[in-house]
Amino acid sequence: MAAHATQGERTEASRRRIIEAGIKVLADEGYRNMTVARIQEVAGLSRGLVGYHFGGKQGLLEAIISGIRDDYINQVVNRLDSGDLSGLDSILRMIETYLDRLGSQPDRHKVLLVLMVESLGELPELRPASQSLNAVMRGQFRGWLTKGTEDGTVRPDADPAVEAGLFEALLRGITLQWLVDPDGFDLAAAKRRALDMTRRSLAP
Repeated sequence: MAAHATQGERTEASRRRIIEAGIKVLADEGYRNMTVARIQEVAGLSRGLVGYHFGGKQGLLEAIISGIRDDYINQVVNRLDSGDLSGLDSILRMIETYLDRLGSQPDRHKVLLVLMVESLGELPELRPASQSLNAVMRGQFRGWLTKGTEDGTVRPDADPAVEAGLFEALLRGITLQWLVDPDGFDLAAAKRRALDMTRRSLAP
């Protein structure tokens, strides 16, 4: 017989259900329709739990951004860093994995773009969370670029800070193009070209 869940486990499960409900509402219905009542309805939880767990709508939005970021770190970045890949191979694997996940998990990518855009307009209070999200990606690319210059797989004159920003812009741009027009934008071809461009631009 399975053991009963602890209070901490029940709390975490409740938080996760609310976050996933928030992602679904944002992706399917947009920010304007993301009310606390709607989130509770989709999550199937009692009234008041959004405020209890997150303090309100802003806290939930910040938790959605940080939750998606943490999932990305745990499921992608940590696995790449735990292997014996060269700096260049880590970058290539990251680009490939990111774009594969875009195709299989479009809602999470859509939500991040929606919230980043909103942080430039009606929700400036989300700007720090959006900046942190982008900084994490740039920081990881910067680390792999530095590793690549040290292990000889990346040209020695590559500027890790500049190149990291360009790789982030490449992935965010591909994401936006495909989400806006999935039938008119060939994601598979874009992935192949992005990998080829990366190899050519970084090769010693």
